[in-house]
Amino acid sequence: METKRNLADSAQPIPLRGAANEDQLQSSEPQDSAPEQQPRYSLARFLVGGTAVLVIATMAWPSLPRVYESTATLVLRPTDMEGQMDAQAMRTPLDESFILSDLDAFNSVALAETVIESHKLATDDEFKVKPSITNRVMLSLFGGILPPTWARETPAPTPAQMMASQTTPASSPKAAKLRENLWNKLVLHRNRQSYTVNVGFRSEDPQKAAALTKTLVSAYLDAQVKRKAENLDDMNKLLEDHVAEAKVRADASTAAMQSFLEQSGLIDQGAQISLEAQLGTLSTELATARARSIDARTRADSLTKMKAAGTLDSAPEVLSSPTIQRLNQSLTESMSRVAVMSTESRNIMQQAQAERDRIVASVQVEAANWAERENLLSGEIDKIRQDLVERRKAGLRLDELRRDADNDTQVLADAQTRLKQRAPALEALKPDAEVLSPPTVPDRPVFPILPLYAMGSLGMACIAGAGMNFSAVKRDAKRLLKI
Repeated sequence: METKRNLADSAQPIPLRGAANEDQLQSSEPQDSAPEQQPRYSLARFLVGGTAVLVIATMAWPSLPRVYESTATLVLRPTDMEGQMDAQAMRTPLDESFILSDLDAFNSVALAETVIESHKLATDDEFKVKPSITNRVMLSLFGGILPPTWARETPAPTPAQMMASQTTPASSPKAAKLRENLWNKLVLHRNRQSYTVNVGFRSEDPQKAAALTKTLVSAYLDAQVKRKAENLDDMNKLLEDHVAEAKVRADASTAAMQSFLEQSGLIDQGAQISLEAQLGTLSTELATARARSIDARTRADSLTKMKAAGTLDSAPEVLSSPTIQRLNQSLTESMSRVAVMSTESRNIMQQAQAERDRIVASVQVEAANWAERENLLSGEIDKIRQDLVERRKAGLRLDELRRDADNDTQVLADAQTRLKQRAPALEALKPDAEVLSPPTVPDRPVFPILPLYAMGSLGMACIAGAGMNFSAVKRDAKRLLKI
């Protein structure tokens, strides 16, 4: 086959050079008449190069590091504050922002620190922060001379800074680099447009990948429950404060009502009844006194006018007076015995006049007494009425205080009821996600993949075979470029 290829190559026409001008012909030197040997393709070289690559790839396959991936499938669900899937929560669909926020929560520092602390990844060769080549050289050459912090990429925080709360182990550059190494091996993707997400880790150890995934999922669910528990604790604390405040207000309003009830005298219900009975009796007596006063005043005015007119003898009080009747009889008898008015008759007439004046005076005194009685009764009735008015006002104020006390007591009862209802809610808290499929230990690696590795090895073998015929390939490439 090589002989036929050589004959074919020798039979190819020699490319002609372009026409040269006279100067070039004159200055040109005589060339070697022997034909220049052209590079040729060699199947043997191609097979040697390709076979070498395939042998190397076959020998390297067992020593390639295997990367295993373990994931868990979670489904996000709408829940209420207590994590319960009630009808209202189920009617509220999750938006994209909520789903993306939940996915970003897997990259939180708290979850990363939990995974790192649980599996001691700071000392794990696969995740721990490794010094750079320069630092390793410095450590190997000058490790016994220089302080350890000089050979690090960033200085470690001093104990004084740690005690002064200037920095924390989680905020140190080494911890940040360790978290970055962990996040680089995190697997997180969403299944289409559904609420299911796959989360896990890749590792060289399948057991480690499954354990890291299990810890991450457990920490994620526990963090959601803890967040809701903290919210519930804050709400319970607010309710407890509200109960305490309502109790203080209820006690204060009840005490104010009791104090006002005692100070106003409304606690004695018999006083109200007594005042009402007194008011009725005095009102009756006032009416009687007022009538008697009017009658007496009228009679006194009439007697006064009759006295001034000299007709007092015709007054009913005078005519009905026994003394006047007796004196008139005595006067008649005295006048019948003698013709001339005697001293006895004048004495009788003076006694009668005194009696008539006494009758007028007595009627006037009676009128004044009834008027005074009327005034006294009116004053007493006004006092009783004022007391009744004050008791009525006090009753209205007592009703207001009683309403305030009842309202405060009702508020206290409602707050206590809400607090009792929320007390057992801590035990029923659930996260906003549910594990559909827990992480399992993978039985096959995700890298390297044998079919892809075989295809890549064949491609590299072809490239190596072409490299063994580089001269012929270069010649044909130049010809193609010229075309």
